[in-house]
Amino acid sequence: MTPSSTAPDAGATNTYSTAAEIRHAIRPWFDDFLTSFTLPLSFPELSLRFQKNIYTFRGNYAVISLLIFIITLIFRPFTAIVFLVIIVGWIYLFFARDEPLVVFDFEFGDRLVLISLSVITIVAVAVAGIWSNLFISILIAALLVSLHAILRTPDDSESQYGALLSVVDEDGPSRGAYMQV
Repeated sequence: MTPSSTAPDAGATNTYSTAAEIRHAIRPWFDDFLTSFTLPLSFPELSLRFQKNIYTFRGNYAVISLLIFIITLIFRPFTAIVFLVIIVGWIYLFFARDEPLVVFDFEFGDRLVLISLSVITIVAVAVAGIWSNLFISILIAALLVSLHAILRTPDDSESQYGALLSVVDEDGPSRGAYMQV
């Protein structure tokens, strides 16, 4: 095999492993997502919490955002059903598959599937005329996600200041003693 023939396979493997990571990114709701809330003590801590929680709970935040969008369509049931079908299409055709999409012995690449689903989604939003619903749902989801990401204490939270904030030196003299300058 030549190196050029192995390159697409490596790229495909990376794409499918990324899709698998996204699929498995939803954390347990009651054991993990809805526990351990405190106020951050400083802006650096707030920033650190936000970054860690956005990465850790990205799957949960995506589910919440989609639910908020569907709830904003409660007075438009036909449109809500159409977008539920589109969301299921995204999940099945883009995120949940581990192998290339094959229809009538023709293999569709991830890029073509992504472009097709994006065009279908944008056309559906334009035809349904729900730009305001989409904007409102994005604002509400951003607010809720940010609030959760800031208030939830990460499990592996370690202060960026390390031992500087420690009141009791657990290791004793091994960390070194202060000396007068």
